[in-house]
Amino acid sequence: MAYIELSAQKGKIEADIKGEKIKFKSSGADSDSGHWPTEYILAALGSCLSGSLFAYAKNKNYPLEKVILKIKGDLGSAPSRIQSIYVNIDIIGNLTLEEKERLIKAGERACTVMNTLRGGVEKIETHLMS
Repeated sequence: MAYIELSAQKGKIEADIKGEKIKFKSSGADSDSGHWPTEYILAALGSCLSGSLFAYAKNKNYPLEKVILKIKGDLGSAPSRIQSIYVNIDIIGNLTLEEKERLIKAGERACTVMNTLRGGVEKIETHLMS
């Protein structure tokens, strides 16, 4: 299970993930520090996918050395969201084209973030704490 705490005050939005503070910016906050939340979604996708690629490569004894991902998200509206995501992957290592393609397919199947984004979240509940 994933868990974070987030606090937002005028001009400051900060998430606490296992004691590490991460700053966000928002069009509703008066702050230029941090990153847009959508950038973190793309970073989470890239991190999960690259980790899945390395896990599969290790399992198959593929000589995977490095993965470079360039990820772009196009925003949509009504409702506000990331509408399209484009992932360009450069796989570095002594692998055939077939092995690289197999690696990508396996990585996509195993990536929790990609599966979540493709399938949507079944339930999001909000509750007032006080």
